[in-house]
Amino acid sequence: MPKRSKKFKYKPLSLKDIIREMKQNIDLMIDLAYSAIKFGSKELADEAYKMEQRIHELTFLLNFQIIQAHPGGLNEAKTLEPIVVMGYSIDKISDALCDIARTVYINSDISYFVQLFSDISFVPEPIVKIRVNKDCSFIGQIRKEVHFRSKYGVDLIAIRRRNKWLFEKNEKLARNDILLVKGEIQPIIDLKALCKDPEPFSFDIGYKDDQLLIDLENPVICEKIEKLQRNYVLITDVSETMIELALAALFFKNEELAEDILEMEELMDGLNLAFEKDLLDLAQLVETPRDLTGIMRIIFSCELIADSATHIAENIIKGFEPHNILQQAIRETSEIVVRETLSEDSYFKEKTYNELQDRRYKRGFHIIALKREDKWIYRFRPDFIFEEGDLIIGLGPKETVMEWRTCVNPEKYKE
Repeated sequence: MPKRSKKFKYKPLSLKDIIREMKQNIDLMIDLAYSAIKFGSKELADEAYKMEQRIHELTFLLNFQIIQAHPGGLNEAKTLEPIVVMGYSIDKISDALCDIARTVYINSDISYFVQLFSDISFVPEPIVKIRVNKDCSFIGQIRKEVHFRSKYGVDLIAIRRRNKWLFEKNEKLARNDILLVKGEIQPIIDLKALCKDPEPFSFDIGYKDDQLLIDLENPVICEKIEKLQRNYVLITDVSETMIELALAALFFKNEELAEDILEMEELMDGLNLAFEKDLLDLAQLVETPRDLTGIMRIIFSCELIADSATHIAENIIKGFEPHNILQQAIRETSEIVVRETLSEDSYFKEKTYNELQDRRYKRGFHIIALKREDKWIYRFRPDFIFEEGDLIIGLGPKETVMEWRTCVNPEKYKE
């Protein structure tokens, strides 16, 4: 791992800018951490580590700015409490995400075990770094006008310019920018050529089918792995969802989302206990039990993430009023999270997840989670069918929120 930085050069930032950068960094860390372990990439793990260090700096700046503000008495101090809790919780989430990424150093075969315990029907898209070199046609173009997904089949997650990550859609691409992109293998290779980047990938973005670290011919082992796979997928999906919902609930003072988080946390407690027990049972059946250390560490880190998200949710349920700094950050946020129930006359009814990717229905929103009766669903296969009564939690742009709501529940939002 990179050496821990010993010096921190103070640079003042407004509370609003600190909050925005913390959220952006956590969103990126999720992608980096899980991609690092899925593909065994030390390069992505190192990037996650750097972001963890930046979040530590931002947490210090956040607390320093609050101390400088000298709140006027008890009432003013109470309005700042949610910001303090948010900073502390995001710092802990970043620690846990970095610990997940670090397992590539602890367990050199972690990608094998992650793929073994993951949903075999879901093939993750790799995340890679591509450098924009001289003669690349993207230089000088505005990021959003390049249309990376529609034209080149990849998602541009962020741009790194020197030591700073850039997230704005109106950012102009420049020579030597590092693009963090996600997509299928061939489109990534094609984009790398378009950017005139001759360097080889730092890790194997394909899949190794010849690794056999566990005897998959043993029926007892196979039965254990099948059970572990179900819970591993749930634990990682739930913890990731809880981060998104916790930050959304905080930014929009949404008590319903906070209640959803507390419900998920109860589920996480049971899943973690069951997984740890089953993993210890599996350890008795394999030749080298220490190979399972990385998976155990990932599950422990997911539990820490869930606890931190719950800490944010509990603060919201107390009924706090957002400080004016937080209110300003909320007003400048381009996205919003909404909960909506799918009605009998819904355009979503009896359509598959793949069909709802059509922009007529999607309206720029993506579905974070869905609750059907008492069951939460966090990952959607292309053929997943939506039904009347489904409670959908979606994230998308503020300007199309009413259009999306109308697609989900036309009767409720008809003019």
